[in-house]
Amino acid sequence: MKQLLILLLIFSLLSSCDRNKSEKNQPEFKSKTELTAETESEQKLELESNQSKNKKDTINNYWALILDTISTKKEFKISELKHTLELKTYSLNDSSIVRNLAQNGEQAYLDHSHKMVTDFKLLTDSIVDKKQIDRTDFKESLIPEFYAECNLFSTDIDSILGNTIYLTSDLNVPDTGNQWRVWYSIKIKDNQIGKIEIKESDYVGD
Repeated sequence: MKQLLILLLIFSLLSSCDRNKSEKNQPEFKSKTELTAETESEQKLELESNQSKNKKDTINNYWALILDTISTKKEFKISELKHTLELKTYSLNDSSIVRNLAQNGEQAYLDHSHKMVTDFKLLTDSIVDKKQIDRTDFKESLIPEFYAECNLFSTDIDSILGNTIYLTSDLNVPDTGNQWRVWYSIKIKDNQIGKIEIKESDYVGD
């Protein structure tokens, strides 16, 4: 009987120690879990803060819309039929030309300008045909570094011989002296404005 009481006492003490040990370890485990969650939360907040800072640090410069329209026209005859070719060069309100003016490691500086286009209208008694050109029409004639930042600047009729119209278009990088000129021709066939045929391109800037 005495031995049984001793065994019960020992079992009771061991059970009490295991329970205390378990209660002691539980808060420690909970603390580590909370610490991990807190660390992840802090890292997320830091990432969002850095992303927000990077957005705020980007400087965006938007050029004013060019409201002027440059117009020119010439009359000519094809098979004794009188034709008039009208050109209008103007700016679209789209801010599609974007340059990054920042050097390596500097604060991001984006320069936005509006795409320039030239509209062609071929007329007899009424409008016969229309065509629009922009810088993309001259991509293959320009060096890639220049093309990436340039815009159409002007388009002029040089001469008209028979049904062939000879023109020049200047393209430049806004607010710089970096400018190229492209010489090309367009043929009029069946009262339709044909494709651009590039003759030559060259640097004409400062």
